[in-house]
Amino acid sequence: MEANPTLIINYFSGFKQNLVPLFQRPYTWGEKQWRTLWEDLMTFYDYPEAENKATHFMGAVVTMPARSVPVGVSKFLVIDGQQRLTSVAVLLCAVRDSLLATDEVRKRKIQNFYLTNDGYDGTDFFKLLPTQGDRAGYSPIIQKFIPFPDSAFKKAYEFFRRRLRDQIEEGKGIDPGKVLQIIETRLMVVMINLSDSDDPYLIFESLNFKGSPLEQADLVRNYFLMRFAVNEQQEVYENLWLPMQNRLGTSLTEFMRHFLGAEGEDVRKGDVYASIKRLVTNAETASVKILMTRMEHLSVPYSRIATSNLDPNVQFRTYFENFQRLDFGTVYPLLLALYEDYEDGQFADEEFLGVLRILFSFIIRRMVVGVPSNSLAGLFVGLCKVKPVTETPSAWLSEALCSEEKNRRWPNDAEFSSSWIHTQLYGSRACPVILETIEANFEHHEAVQLDQITVEHVMPQTLSAEWEALLGTNAPAVQAEWLHTIGNLTLTGYNPELSNKAYSEKRTVYGLSHFELNRYFSNIESWGQQAIADRAAVLLTFALQLWPRPADTIRDLLAVSRGTPSAFHNECVRLVQVHLRVQLSKLSQTKYESGDGQTRVICAVSIEHSETSGIPYYWFGFHQRQLDFLSASEKSFVCLGCGSASHTLLVPLEMIRANLESFSVSRRHYWHIVIQKKSGRFVLRFTGGVDGDDLTDYNVAANATIPTAPL
Repeated sequence: MEANPTLIINYFSGFKQNLVPLFQRPYTWGEKQWRTLWEDLMTFYDYPEAENKATHFMGAVVTMPARSVPVGVSKFLVIDGQQRLTSVAVLLCAVRDSLLATDEVRKRKIQNFYLTNDGYDGTDFFKLLPTQGDRAGYSPIIQKFIPFPDSAFKKAYEFFRRRLRDQIEEGKGIDPGKVLQIIETRLMVVMINLSDSDDPYLIFESLNFKGSPLEQADLVRNYFLMRFAVNEQQEVYENLWLPMQNRLGTSLTEFMRHFLGAEGEDVRKGDVYASIKRLVTNAETASVKILMTRMEHLSVPYSRIATSNLDPNVQFRTYFENFQRLDFGTVYPLLLALYEDYEDGQFADEEFLGVLRILFSFIIRRMVVGVPSNSLAGLFVGLCKVKPVTETPSAWLSEALCSEEKNRRWPNDAEFSSSWIHTQLYGSRACPVILETIEANFEHHEAVQLDQITVEHVMPQTLSAEWEALLGTNAPAVQAEWLHTIGNLTLTGYNPELSNKAYSEKRTVYGLSHFELNRYFSNIESWGQQAIADRAAVLLTFALQLWPRPADTIRDLLAVSRGTPSAFHNECVRLVQVHLRVQLSKLSQTKYESGDGQTRVICAVSIEHSETSGIPYYWFGFHQRQLDFLSASEKSFVCLGCGSASHTLLVPLEMIRANLESFSVSRRHYWHIVIQKKSGRFVLRFTGGVDGDDLTDYNVAANATIPTAPL
């Protein structure tokens, strides 16, 4: 790093370009800053020329050589100081256009020496090039294409033009030539030039402590795009970053936090940048691009899960909207990871719906019971760490959630039923969701619009004399105990009209309602404590169907038969990278690719299963999309983690392809790759119990040499 004092005009001298990166903030100076700059200039207007050492210090300008193709003018990225440099450029335009027509020498000097690179075209023409969003307003002023479009630059230009028309004293106007001389000789900055050995990202990070704080997503964007050559940045920004930013808006940082959570990393919002930076600190540019591509792809399902973007699958959409209403963002990392598996072809719609039903039940039961939710973020990120790649994620998730205890528990039927009757649900986020879900479950022939309805108390919040008489001498106690419970709540579009009317009047209105929930009251003559409890019990039958949980006996059987999830996937991938001497980037939960695209790997891991014969085996599902993915690359492998990372088999695709007809196939066209462990050897097992190829020598964890996989 070099730091030297210099005149700011030197940034406009010579054949070069100071380039404001497209990911920087736009030009934001206004009249307050323009006036300050002008007043600083005017302090030198009447200075004796002999006092030529007097200068005005404008702060530091930080630049670094831009990574670009070796054509055109030399380019330097403006890391800090763009507002000052851009304002001086506009001021020079105002001076140029204020000089007398006869002053051609100074006009040409400003235009051809300070503002543009004479003899170059395209973007290289401009001595200073602002960020992409500012160029449409900036370039017409530099090139004097009148009329100028409305922009902050036009306002700055007009401000300086007005000041240049001011009178310095009666009958004597300001000399623009003298203003030019002041700009050339009096305005100083500290020039800080970063070299290739300096870390420019530290400078970008420091911007978070100046002016308007940068969001974590801003820091990620800056870091990502700085990894690309200048001539690549525009394409990467427009194709990968901008769609994600437009799609998620202010939710972008939260998406990145949940993206990390889906990878098994539990981070605070303020640590998102540092965590993502670690993923690619030593990665090649191609790997950074792969990561950005994956994030952009996942921003689509995330926008459906967590924001207002609607999922094309109506059933998925209903669950996502309910999760949003319940403010259950802690589940988003797991949902994102599972959605990626679903889009990758690992399982069908019904399986994903099974997952959503389980999560909905888990949420609703906990909210009804009142289980604290402060430990759930760690729960779902932890599940992302051990999530298996499977055809049946709903079975795994059900087992995993049933095994949780204390504040992480999934309340069983007994606990849920007891709380259902007595919990004061009104006012909670769960209350309208519960009632609307029960109502929707009746499957009306005519759709009932729920957007204009509210939750109604049958026994009102303010008791009239008629209600007190109906409830009896202990009316206040009955109201206090039962008012906000589920048995006393329904849905209506006539809440203000019903208010605290007598039950007989309410019952008449309920009888005319389109809501099935309200048809119940047609057979109920009176309303009180027992009637409320009875209705709660009726609604409970629906609740247990809508939000089920496996019984403990079934859960125990599942645990015995299925074992526990495997959690050594990342270590398997690391071993593969070491063996192949290549860096792999993650494209999905199972797909990996090298930066040059020549090497592709599918990685799947399995726990150890047992047979009645006592011979352990490992099961892997392999499907057509994975085969197509691997077939498109020169070097393709199937990585099979058997029980632990110490048994990481890296099998060439051709060996798997040659045996596809010998594997059993599931109804969803999964080839079942089964490996048996016999006498310390790993052997393929084909349909009918026939032994296939011995894969033991493909164990990269044992530094085995892979005979058919040359690098």
